[in-house]
Amino acid sequence: MSEFPNPYQASNAPLPVLEHPAVPPALLATLACYLAHYALEVASMWRSALGTVELFLPIALVNGIYCLAMCFALWRRWRWARVWLVITTVLSAFVLLMFVRRGMWTTEWLTGLSSLLRIAVVPMLFLPSVRRWFAPRRA
Repeated sequence: MSEFPNPYQASNAPLPVLEHPAVPPALLATLACYLAHYALEVASMWRSALGTVELFLPIALVNGIYCLAMCFALWRRWRWARVWLVITTVLSAFVLLMFVRRGMWTTEWLTGLSSLLRIAVVPMLFLPSVRRWFAPRRA
């Protein structure tokens, strides 16, 4: 007679190795540009009429929380964040176009530079290494 295997004994089968790929440098550069965009946006708000503390602090705080949440979502590979960033960047493109058409580029150059930096983030999100970062993970 043979003995039955112990049902409580752990299996000897090797566990699959789950590889966590390193964050691509292009994504790190994208996140750095997005954070720099926030810094320029805060500086432009401070220079404009929002320079009063009562208006500046809440707006800067809300924008900062939004910026950090978007960076966290991009770092965590949430694909909706990439789509949302593309959609909201269209607004920055319109702001930049309005500044150029009205001739305000020279007086509000920080806002224009902030808009240009945000627009530059979008093509960086579609670089091949960043696209692979957002590709669905295989089981």
